[in-house]
Amino acid sequence: MSETLLQFRRYTDLITPMIRRADFSPEAESATAVQVERGVIYPRAVADSLLPDPSPVEHLIELSTSPRLASIAVVDRSGHHRPVYRALLVYAWLKSFQIVYETLPRSEFGRWEEGVRAWCDLLESDLGQIEWRHEAMPAGRGASATEAAWTALALHVAGKVYIRDAWTDLAADTFGKLVARQQSAGPFLLASASDNPETHWYHELVLLHAAASYAVQAEDRTVASAVARAAEFHLNQTQPDHATAQPWGLFPFIWAPSTRTLADQLLHAVTSQSEPSGVSVILLADALYCLRLFL
Repeated sequence: MSETLLQFRRYTDLITPMIRRADFSPEAESATAVQVERGVIYPRAVADSLLPDPSPVEHLIELSTSPRLASIAVVDRSGHHRPVYRALLVYAWLKSFQIVYETLPRSEFGRWEEGVRAWCDLLESDLGQIEWRHEAMPAGRGASATEAAWTALALHVAGKVYIRDAWTDLAADTFGKLVARQQSAGPFLLASASDNPETHWYHELVLLHAAASYAVQAEDRTVASAVARAAEFHLNQTQPDHATAQPWGLFPFIWAPSTRTLADQLLHAVTSQSEPSGVSVILLADALYCLRLFL
């Protein structure tokens, strides 16, 4: 086994026990909000490749037939909303479905299939409202860029699950736009002196994670090259642990040998928490899923 694969195996062994602690409780939900932590069904599926406890997605299935679905906010357990959360939640559910669909009981298969499809239709509508008119995406629009990238990642998976080329094509087009606007030094966003560095770095990390996950799942070498440039940007120019305590960007930092010190910093930040957030565990699961594609 090559040195790279040995390192991937080492990180796999480190991450696997961390995602088995995934749990969910509805702490900040209401008639108009659901929690992104319902996506912990993904780490459960990745950890064991078996049907996890389906209870976290029951409410999502119920909401899928609601005429008010588009108005439901996705928040974290502290009640905070980020534009990326809806796409992250749907992506986590889709990946779970992709992993365990062969073991789903017939009664559950249909409910999951129809439920997640409705959420994907909503994501497609959301993506159509995000404009990319600028030659360079301003850092001030970082939240919109992260929403677009994660929505595109979710639709790529949905296109594979539902064999719908329109969704995979839309995902490819979105990542093409993101890469075309990448700065020569590596960042995806164009920052000015008035932009808060930590906020800019956070959005860059969220974009980097989505782009890397897409690159390996779509086997897109152009996006993979952009990911490598962006990872080097973080190594040379930013302090990821100052931007977030969540492991956004973990997999791309593991992917490149030169940036594994940043991966170690992110993992240390997670392990130092008494209880990693649901978002952190979802991101750990995605890093693990991507690593396993090489093993």
